[in-house]
Amino acid sequence: MPPSEDSPQQAAADRPRRRILFPWIWIGLLAGARLAVEVSGITVDFKTIATLLAVVLGLLGLALWYLIRGRGPWPLRLAVGVAPFVAIGVLNGLYEMRFNGAGAVVGLHRRGADKADQRLGDIDAPAVAEGIPDWGPGQYDYPRFLGEGPWAESVGPPISADWEENPPEELWRREVGAGWSAFAVLGDYAVTQEQRGDSELTVCYRARTGEPVWSHSDKSRFDPGDFQGNMGRQGPRATPTIAGDRVYTQGAQGLVTCLDARTGEPVWQVDTVDRYGVTVPVWGKSGSPLVVAADVEGVEKELVIVNVGAPADPPSGFDASIVAFDAATGDEVWSVGSRQTSYASPDLVTLDGERLVLQTSDDVLTAHRVATGEQVFEHPWYGQSDNMPACSQPVELSGDRLLLTKGYGHGASLLKVGHDSDAWSIDALWEPPIKRVLQTKFSNTVVRGDYAYAMDGDDLQCVEIATGESLWSSRRRPKFGFGQVLLVGDYILVMTEETGEVVLVEATPERYREAASLRVLAVRETCWNNPVVVGDLLLVRNAVEAAAYRLPLASE
Repeated sequence: MPPSEDSPQQAAADRPRRRILFPWIWIGLLAGARLAVEVSGITVDFKTIATLLAVVLGLLGLALWYLIRGRGPWPLRLAVGVAPFVAIGVLNGLYEMRFNGAGAVVGLHRRGADKADQRLGDIDAPAVAEGIPDWGPGQYDYPRFLGEGPWAESVGPPISADWEENPPEELWRREVGAGWSAFAVLGDYAVTQEQRGDSELTVCYRARTGEPVWSHSDKSRFDPGDFQGNMGRQGPRATPTIAGDRVYTQGAQGLVTCLDARTGEPVWQVDTVDRYGVTVPVWGKSGSPLVVAADVEGVEKELVIVNVGAPADPPSGFDASIVAFDAATGDEVWSVGSRQTSYASPDLVTLDGERLVLQTSDDVLTAHRVATGEQVFEHPWYGQSDNMPACSQPVELSGDRLLLTKGYGHGASLLKVGHDSDAWSIDALWEPPIKRVLQTKFSNTVVRGDYAYAMDGDDLQCVEIATGESLWSSRRRPKFGFGQVLLVGDYILVMTEETGEVVLVEATPERYREAASLRVLAVRETCWNNPVVVGDLLLVRNAVEAAAYRLPLASE
C-alpha cells in the first residue's frame, strides 16, 4: 500500500523539491515586478531604483531562505547568506562608485587614489599683464549659460547636416579639469570653469585653437564625500557670464568672482556662503550669474544677480536667498528670500510688459522686480534641493506664458501670467499629472515655432506647446542618456550623456528623424555640459576633455 499524502516518507521526498522551488518563485516574482516597472512608462531613473531594489531583495530573500532551509550547520548557512552583503560593503570601502544621470553605476574609482583632475598640473597659460589686445564682441557671440535667448540656440548661419559627404573638422582637443561648466564665448575667446586638484579655475581659451590665454585660480574644491552628493561628482557647475570686459562666475561652493576679461585678474570677490551663512546644497552651487542693467533709485547700474540660497534652518529675518551685487564694485544692491534656491540660474523675462527675474527654489517659482528684488508673485513648483531638485530653466514664451519642466516623474506645466496694478494672476493652461511630459531632470527645453523639444528622461520628445500633447518620443542606440539639447537652425543638436556623440535630429513635429551623428569626445566619460555653436564653431566638453569642431555650413 503506497504511503499516504501526509506520511513522513512523502514529506521527506517533497522537502528537497520545495527547497529548490522557493528561490525560483522568489526570483520570478521580482523579475515580474521589474518587468511591470519597465512597461509602466515611468522615467529611467526610477527604473534604476527598481532594479536596485530587485537585486537587494533578491539577495536578501535568497540569504534568508538558505539560512532557514539550507543544508549544513547554521553558522555556515549564516556565513554564506551574509557573504554577498559583506562583499558589497568591502567593495564600497575600497572603491567610490561613479554614476550616470539615471543613478546607474558606470565606473569605480579606488578610494584614496588621485582623480583625473588631481593628476593635472596647473594650466599652462601665458602671462597677459598688458591684456588681450583684441578682446571684444565678434560677429556671433554666446556670452552666458544657454546664450542670450530664452533657450539654448546657436547663433550664426544655417549648418549642413550632410556629415557623410562633408564631415565636421576637428580643430583642437585638450585635457581640462573636472566640472559641468559650459563655454561662454565672446569674439575669438571661450571661457569655462574647471577643477584642478585643490584649485577651482576660470580659464580663457582661444576658441579656434584651444590655446589657454589666462586662468584665474581660487583655493576651493567641491568634492562631495557622502553617497548622495558623490552622484554629482566634483568641480564647478556654473557657466561664466561675459559682460563687456568683465567675466562673472559662481563656484560650486558659492564663491562669486568678477574678473578682468582681458587679463583674468580679479576685480572683486564675495564668498556668499561665509557672508550670508548659507548651506551649500548637496550637489553644489550651479547657478550662473545673471548680469542686467537697471535703474536703481534713479541711478543706472549694472547688476550681477546670483542665487545664494539659505541656511539649513533659516533664522528669523533671513532675507538673502537671491542677491544683486553692483557689477562695478561687488557691493550688495538688494537681497530677498529665505528659501534654499534650486540648481537653475536666475532668469530675466518680460511678462505683461514688466521685466522680472525668475528663480526656482526648493518648492516654488518666484518672480522679482529687477531694480529692487521685490517679489511680485510665486507659484508652487514641487521639489527639494537634496531630493527631486529643480534644475531646468523656466522658458519664456510669447503671450506672457511660461513653460516649466522638471524630471523625477513630475513633468511640465504651461502658465499664463498677467497683472492688474500690483495684483498678479497665474493660470495653468495645462499641468501634471494630466500632461506628464518634458521630464527634463537636469537638461533644458528648446522651442521652435509651436513646439517644444527636450529630453523626457532619456528619450528625446516633441510636444505641442498649446495642448501639452506629445507628438513623438524616441530613444536610440547608442542611447541619448540624460543628454543636453541645443537648437541649431532646423535641427536639434543633442550632446549624449555617455557616448561622447553629438546627434542632429530634425526639428519637426512630424516624427523623429535623425539626420547625422558624430563622436566628438573620445574619452568615454559622463557629459552633463551644454554644447555651444557659434557661427560654424562647435565647442564641447565633459569633465576630462574639451574639443572644438568646424561645422559645414548649408551654403557650402
